[in-house]
Parts: sequence; structure tokens; C-alpha cells
Amino acid sequence: MSKTVPTKAMGPPGRPILPPEAEAEIMEKLFTNMKISSGEIAAILARHGVSGDAAVLQEQYRKRLGQRLMASIRDESGKREVLAHGSEYIVVECCNDQQALKAVRRRIQGQMNGLDVSARKVQGRIHVLERFLTRFRKTG
Repeated sequence: MSKTVPTKAMGPPGRPILPPEAEAEIMEKLFTNMKISSGEIAAILARHGVSGDAAVLQEQYRKRLGQRLMASIRDESGKREVLAHGSEYIVVECCNDQQALKAVRRRIQGQMNGLDVSARKVQGRIHVLERFLTRFRKTG
């Protein structure tokens, strides 16, 4: 029996399926140091025998390169000309499928909302640190 643990696509939405010991080690390091590098995560996963199928990884790599190519197609003002709709890419100016365009807009709006929430969280922490530094400087 092989000791390597193949990675699966995903468990619950956005949550990869990892060996519980590997996940626990990653989380322990993250919460002990309040940060962890991608290299440290990769090393932990390697120690726990997590690996992917070579053919699947090659396919993902090729798709990622294709996505980067599509994202690089821009108009004169720098706006993207081609956007993803599911597993297809559409030229926005030439698309007559109203449902596809609405789906793209919903996806982008959802991403923007998520980024706004994250930006507000970061801004809140910056504000706390600024108040702390102001108080520290007054007493120091």
C-alpha cells in the first residue's frame, strides 16, 4: 500500500481534503506564529505524503497558462476584453448571450464584495495599530 496521499479536488466548498495530521500541523504553525509561508505549507504536505497525479497537475498547469493568456488580452485603456464564463472564455464586446454576461457580472460582483469585506477587515486592523502606536508614543 502506497504511503502517498493523493490530493482530491475539494471537499466542502473551498476546502481542500487533506490528511487531518497535516492540516493540524499547518494550523498549529499558523496560529503559533500568526503567519506561515507557502514553502512551509508545501514542506508539511510533502512530509505527510500529499501529492497529485502528474497528468492532472500538467493539465492544471496548462489551463493556468491559458487563463493568464486570456487575462492578458486588454483593450487600449487596459480593460480586459476576454472573461471566463464557466470553462469557456468569451470576448465581452462580441457576446450576445445575455445570461452568460449576467453570470459573469454576478461572479465579478461576488469577488468584489468578498474583497471589500477583506479590505475592511485589514483596514480595521490598521486602525487598531495606529491607535496603539499613537497611545504608545504619548506615554513613551
